[in-house]
Amino acid sequence: MKYTFLAITLFLSTTLLSLPTYAGQSLTEAAESVKQRTGGRILSAKTSQSGGQRVYKIKVLLPSGKVQTFTINAK
Repeated sequence: MKYTFLAITLFLSTTLLSLPTYAGQSLTEAAESVKQRTGGRILSAKTSQSGGQRVYKIKVLLPSGKVQTFTINAK
């Protein structure tokens, strides 16, 4: 269990770190960038609030069949 958590954490951190900056992009542009970067299919994309900041939440079906949600600062 400990190693599974560590592996998932490592995967998510490397995935998020490898994504480009989305500053100044619209929701549509950010979703398209995530799609191109991951090779996945966009399942949903929305704007919401997190910690008092506006963020984009983009849910992607990855080529591996897993679903991942990316939270991107919408500044």
